[in-house]
Amino acid sequence: MHSSRLLALGLLLGLALTGSNASAQFLYPRGYGGYGMSRFGADPAAGYMAGLGAYARGQGVYALKKAQADAINLETMLKWNKALRARQIALREEARKQAIVRDREAEARAATLNLEDGTTLNDLLLQIVDSDPGVTISSRAREPLSAEAIREIPFEWDSMAITLCVDQMTGTDSLPPLLMDRQFLEERKALRAAVVPALKEDAHGKVSPATRKRLVAAIHAFQASFSKKVSEFEPGFDESKDFLTTLAGLSGLLDDSSLKVFLARLDDGEQRTVGDLIAFMNAFNLRFGPASSERQIGIYRRLVPSFVKLRDQFVAAGQKPSTPDQTGEGLKSAAKAAFKGMDWNELAAHAKTQ
Repeated sequence: MHSSRLLALGLLLGLALTGSNASAQFLYPRGYGGYGMSRFGADPAAGYMAGLGAYARGQGVYALKKAQADAINLETMLKWNKALRARQIALREEARKQAIVRDREAEARAATLNLEDGTTLNDLLLQIVDSDPGVTISSRAREPLSAEAIREIPFEWDSMAITLCVDQMTGTDSLPPLLMDRQFLEERKALRAAVVPALKEDAHGKVSPATRKRLVAAIHAFQASFSKKVSEFEPGFDESKDFLTTLAGLSGLLDDSSLKVFLARLDDGEQRTVGDLIAFMNAFNLRFGPASSERQIGIYRRLVPSFVKLRDQFVAAGQKPSTPDQTGEGLKSAAKAAFKGMDWNELAAHAKTQ
């Protein structure tokens, strides 16, 4: 990587770059260092990991071997972005259909309710990031937005698509043949016992820290048992290992404790932009939660015109939305590609920081 390119990537959360060229693929451009956002997502290498940004944060940077980094390149992450958004589009459409049935007699209030509960902005945000998977264009939206306003927004994890993906991957007969062996019966039971409550909780808002930890523990226990009982030369070893690695990686996307730290370190005096907000929400895989105060409703009202303007720019440019992923198969495939090559120990280390 050219030296000027490395310089442009700068710092990650204020930490000096100490990794190799392979780890540089995870870095954010200058401005994100020190919890800034002035150029967050302005570089293709900065904004392509929707929801995978958690693996580029924390106490240091992953020192990935080149072989691992090759599996997590820009093209792979852009495919993940598109697959994640396609699945979220399908889930959002289903939720909208159900809401129409429930609220058919309250159509006059629908626009106001959609604004206040975040639906309007979430739909616009999804259209924007679906048209701009690397947020390289939308992150440059220059409408001013104060750090105070960003901290006021009731962010939520947009994790339902990921939780459903984990549920599908661990369903009956969904595991690789080697992991379906009777010697892993107890591990499969423990895994499903951890997945089911996570799915139920996410359907009502978010997965609790206790439930997420239980899921992570079940996956890591399965990995430990697999490593102990199966030789790497046994047929199906690589497929099973990649499968468990993907589960471990996805479980780490259900929460990210660094979000609160990030928001707390935003300087009130430093001006932000709507583009910063979009890039920030893309990297953390966030959505707008229901507004609970007039202040929050006011922020939502001010954001809508900026989001509409940006969305319309992509429409005018002929950008076509992703085909909704009704089955979840596209997201499963993208997840396996995204996490293939990651090291179990690195994922386990990341889990301990959450």
